[in-house]
Amino acid sequence: MTILHLRINSNDQNISISKELRAQKMTLLRATISKDTGGSGGVYRGCLFFDIDFLSGFEYVSSLSNNYLIIPVSEETTESLQTYQMNQQMDSEDVKQSFNVKTFILDSNNKFTAAPIGSGTGNVIYVDLYFQISQLENYNNRY
Repeated sequence: MTILHLRINSNDQNISISKELRAQKMTLLRATISKDTGGSGGVYRGCLFFDIDFLSGFEYVSSLSNNYLIIPVSEETTESLQTYQMNQQMDSEDVKQSFNVKTFILDSNNKFTAAPIGSGTGNVIYVDLYFQISQLENYNNRY
């Protein structure tokens, strides 16, 4: 099986991959979060929310009035690297060679705001998402 890896190091990030992927079954296998644990800082309230272009909103239905991909993040741990085994199966839309990922937190007023990602004490530095996809073909060379 083929793996699609996304590294997210901004709360509004354009991502480019080498090939376009057709709509297919995919499984979010793992999420790894690198965090600056040098002191207090970013407040994540237990999770990050990802608005990914190729997940159109029909893959997730939530009581939080959004359809974002949800990944846990611990503020209690002193570990700088957190890894979560996810095993979330879904159907994706076509994955274009370039797409956008926005990252949010749910603030203390229960409003979605841009997640503090990047340099800064207590902030998430980056998130790696690993998806298993069912097929990878070179559509550019097909007749």
